[in-house]
Amino acid sequence: MMAIWKSWYRGNVNDFHYFNMKMADGTTKRCERLTMNMPKKVCEDFAKLLWSEKVQIKLDKKKNTERLLEVLDSKENSFKVNFPDFLERVFALGTGVTVEYKKNGKSLIDFIDGDVVIPYKYTNSYINGLITVSRFTKGVDLKKKYYTHITYHEFTGDKYTKLNELYVSKNETSLGKEILFNDMFTDVLEFEEFDTDNPHFQVWKPVVANNFDTDSPMGISILANQIDKFKAIDTAYDSFNREFRTGKKRVLIDRTAVKKKTEVDSDGNVNYVSYFDNNDEVYVAIAGMENQPVKEIDFNLRYQEHISSINAQLNYISAGVGLGQNYYNFDGQGVKTATEVVSENSDTYRTKKHHEIMVNDCLYDLVKAICELEGITYKSINIVFDDSIIEDENALIQRGLELYQNKVISLEKFMQKYLHYEESEIQEEMAKIESENKLVQPAGMDFFGMEQETEVQDEEVVEEG
Repeated sequence: MMAIWKSWYRGNVNDFHYFNMKMADGTTKRCERLTMNMPKKVCEDFAKLLWSEKVQIKLDKKKNTERLLEVLDSKENSFKVNFPDFLERVFALGTGVTVEYKKNGKSLIDFIDGDVVIPYKYTNSYINGLITVSRFTKGVDLKKKYYTHITYHEFTGDKYTKLNELYVSKNETSLGKEILFNDMFTDVLEFEEFDTDNPHFQVWKPVVANNFDTDSPMGISILANQIDKFKAIDTAYDSFNREFRTGKKRVLIDRTAVKKKTEVDSDGNVNYVSYFDNNDEVYVAIAGMENQPVKEIDFNLRYQEHISSINAQLNYISAGVGLGQNYYNFDGQGVKTATEVVSENSDTYRTKKHHEIMVNDCLYDLVKAICELEGITYKSINIVFDDSIIEDENALIQRGLELYQNKVISLEKFMQKYLHYEESEIQEEMAKIESENKLVQPAGMDFFGMEQETEVQDEEVVEEG
């Protein structure tokens, strides 16, 4: 099934986008059906919905956070670029795996597509033992050999083990015989074992039940149950474009009119002259129009009908994947995505929050693995997702400020929830605010213009006589 999902994500499905059409003269012509490539668009939008440059990953200490981000954003890992692409493919294929390891003193992350992953140890949907497969070739022609690199990853609760195997074959379709791994990879350990409570691999899956194989721990593509809808929308889009090709104005003329005739000029030279341009598609030569005037045929294009049909199909798709109605709109030139702020009770919001659970859990374990490899200490890992699509960030901060000014929440809570400060940052900022208050604010007022509570000693009233 994953091969089918991948072909739709790629955009050209051989048994659908290429077909034979019988022509008017009885011949058969190989045709290509145009595509809107909505599977790619849907997966891309899911990745954008869940990940942006505004997502924050923080440890409890600023110095440690900076070190973590240095590793993630290194030239080799390029997390800001590679992770959104990887997340997009997770939604396309239904499964993806990240693996963290050390090589030449650097902590690296491998982003592995689900079609080269085989789970072999799992409980329910939790996979704690899997195989990753990669293939490469060496040599050319008769000396060409096919190598298969298999890596076993297993986590037992307190140990993570990694075993590498290498096979070689002269045949592309067979595994071949096992050879010594370190003969080919001299700088990589064949077997590694770590004492850890956290595996150095994560399995990423859309939070959608696998209704294709209910016993499999593998995930399911977000496209899996929408294939018929993708076929329908590509059929409508191809018809929309064909409408302009086949519905053009035509001028019917007698076929004798396109034949060149001889004319003799004033110098006695014989020239062949045609009164119609044979390369102009507007003219159609037919028999039986002798002594009849040319006839113009102007078709009525079903422009709006096609656009309405395509938008209906777009609504079926967006509702089917959980993005709600009217998330996409086709205006005759291209597909546009809804850009307005999404309400908290919408399908889009609920779908975003639903899949954030998976992203948060896997990303948390990935950060733990990197910290372990780098020796970075931490007390907490905080992942703050970008909710600006739900409500503008400035509006959220303004709401929090109003809650603080109305004494509904404390300054510390405001800084933690609405400014996303860590505990150490809060204490540091509060100390600065207190210092600034003494310098610029009247007595009894804080930095936000709020009255500060002061201790008032009760005066003893003495009644006379």
